[in-house]
Amino acid sequence: MNRDSDARQIRILIVEDQKEVREGLRYLLGLDRRIVVVKTFDRAEGLLEYLPGLAAPDLVLMDIGLPGMSGIEATRALRKLYPQINIIILTVFEDEEKLLASIRAGANGYILKNTKPEVLLEQIISAVTDGSPISPRVARRLLDEIKREGGTEERETYGLTAREKQILSDVVDGLTCREIAEKLNIAASTAKKHILHIYRKLDVSTKADFVRKAIREKLV
Repeated sequence: MNRDSDARQIRILIVEDQKEVREGLRYLLGLDRRIVVVKTFDRAEGLLEYLPGLAAPDLVLMDIGLPGMSGIEATRALRKLYPQINIIILTVFEDEEKLLASIRAGANGYILKNTKPEVLLEQIISAVTDGSPISPRVARRLLDEIKREGGTEERETYGLTAREKQILSDVVDGLTCREIAEKLNIAASTAKKHILHIYRKLDVSTKADFVRKAIREKLV
């Protein structure tokens, strides 16, 4: 899984109460030279005590079911104190209530722990480079929840091209930038540019907002 290192490694903190899972994540992420795991914590309180006065990481991997302060509570606190940090929820839970609560708390993405290692790595990288990852199964659950809520916003086209509409649909389905590139037989850099253009046209900054807006306004 080693890759050529980027000019600057992505600095990550992990919050996970189960030691075997925590150490497994540290080991997995350590195999990729694009990433450096700065520190791990078994409680959210430890993370919040550690951060003040130090250089903020690029990303925090946050479990939900933590002892003491929950991952959702910690995400809300982190978002207020360090709005620039990417926060990715990594959990076994996939019910709509926890998913939506995490997104409302300010999480940038939501990835299931049973995600394949190579996909997990790319999702984490994409959180910093491409946007906000949501596992395909989670994306489908979010889509179902939004459909149940119903759409009330006026339909808008946003000047999307046919190719952008196709890519928008793929993003909503949970495909990564690389998977979209392979599906459309285009370069990953080209797929990334298309996605960034769509983000700008929709005036959104997270994948959760992207998916929500696409469904509410019937863009897919």
